[in-house]
Amino acid sequence: MNECILDMQHVNVDRKTRKKVLNIDNFQMKHGELVAVVGPNGAGKSTLLQVINLLHSYQGKIQLFGKDSNKVDKTTLRRQCAMVFQDALLLNDTVFNNVALPLKFRGMATSEIRQSVYQALADFRCDHLANRPARSLSGGEAQRVSIARALVTLPTLLLLDEPFASLDKATREEMIGEIRQLVERKGISVLLVSHDFTDVLQFAERVIVMFAGSIVQDNKPEVILRRPINQQVAKLVGMDNIIPCHIEMNDQNRLIKLTNGTCFALYGEVKDSVTACCLPGDSLYLCEGNFPGQQEQWIELEGVVERIIPGLGAYQVIVKIGKDNVTARLPRSHITSNLHIHDKIKLTFDPAEVHLI
Repeated sequence: MNECILDMQHVNVDRKTRKKVLNIDNFQMKHGELVAVVGPNGAGKSTLLQVINLLHSYQGKIQLFGKDSNKVDKTTLRRQCAMVFQDALLLNDTVFNNVALPLKFRGMATSEIRQSVYQALADFRCDHLANRPARSLSGGEAQRVSIARALVTLPTLLLLDEPFASLDKATREEMIGEIRQLVERKGISVLLVSHDFTDVLQFAERVIVMFAGSIVQDNKPEVILRRPINQQVAKLVGMDNIIPCHIEMNDQNRLIKLTNGTCFALYGEVKDSVTACCLPGDSLYLCEGNFPGQQEQWIELEGVVERIIPGLGAYQVIVKIGKDNVTARLPRSHITSNLHIHDKIKLTFDPAEVHLI
């Protein structure tokens, strides 16, 4: 069996109103992979899914399930995919008939359809809705049925185009967990488009970041979260601190100087040109006496507390340091009752946590 189920080479989509709606040089997916696509509005995420599902014209080469999509019947390839949109798009019929529809299109026997539909509904905990009118469902119920309809055919590749965007946080997290368990059990590959990086962290093992129709970064979620390739990606994933900086030379050593005046050496390879220092908020610690684990090379920052934002497990403490606001994510236990706005405090961090862009 060919390990690669999707291989895109030099795939482009142009429109009269805009060139390079999609410009994918190289993208592959393997069997069983769970991949997320993130990017701002207009980045080409939904167009990418439509092209993969052969619903949109394109230039270039796409191999689906080991076959050249330009040389075989597109309907045959498309039936190995299933796609779920942000809107449930259910017909004005019963839940059962909505889920049965793709099986009827494939000519499956009535007895087999019944068994498959109830299995798909049960897999996604909505079999009790089988006889309900689809238009009477709540948003969460409708999306469950929509996903069951996509999975009833046991697709090789499931394409999810922001299916959780309109759901509340608790429902969204529950459904993400259920889909992940189900597709892992059945060996289904998934390409998930989401604007919420929290969804991505809970679901995907690999993330591609898109801007202006192109893939700018492709890596594990934690790498993209803590080592973004540029400022655009850093802002997209919510990097706590993106501090302008530049390189200075001191006795043949390269030093990183932040706009707040902080200067420190970085060990290892440093680019010749950098514009910003990325520092995750959970890399900053509150200095109180001898900070446990602090090494000589750790850097101290002194500033004034601007704001304290409570949270579950960790508080955001925003500190004014020079011209910059620096956000530290501190464990609740470290926020003592005598820490107030306008207090002077010291923060410390390991320079190894710094990422330069």
